[in-house]
Amino acid sequence: MVRAIPPKRAVAPQSRVATAQKAQKAQKAQKVAVQRKRVTVAKRGAVSVRTTTRSTAIRRLRAGAGRDMRAVLAFARSQVGKRYVRGGEGPGGFDCSGFTKRAYARAGVSLPHSSGAQARRARTVDRSQARPGDLVVGPGHVGIYMGRGMMIDAGNSRTGVVYRKVYRGLRVARVGK
Repeated sequence: MVRAIPPKRAVAPQSRVATAQKAQKAQKAQKVAVQRKRVTVAKRGAVSVRTTTRSTAIRRLRAGAGRDMRAVLAFARSQVGKRYVRGGEGPGGFDCSGFTKRAYARAGVSLPHSSGAQARRARTVDRSQARPGDLVVGPGHVGIYMGRGMMIDAGNSRTGVVYRKVYRGLRVARVGK
């Protein structure tokens, strides 16, 4: 008696499509609520506190940017609101290059405590090619690019460590690859 061997099943195109759709969903942005408190003190001592909540999208980083840049970005976000201290490297306050030095140390990258020296270690990339975690460099200043035209930096004694738009006069530079 001769038995017929059934042919091997090919992977159905539908399962490939389903796998691709799952991968796309995993890469989509997550929504995170960010809460900010603004305290105002009037001349007569009256204090008002206004709390605002907004949703913001946090996109997953590409594999090339990897988990090292996630550590840099997480550290940068956690320092927003800290005060500016000339020559500071934290934890109580930062100057611009001390802030980026500490953030990159989380990723295992050693940077000098000088904005000019940090700029010389990085290569300039076009703004359209900028990735979260890149340095934002200007004359005597440095910050961390967060994506979508935004950055976090230790600007000056008035602002401290803030999240703001990348302003004119700054360029984006990448440390390493």
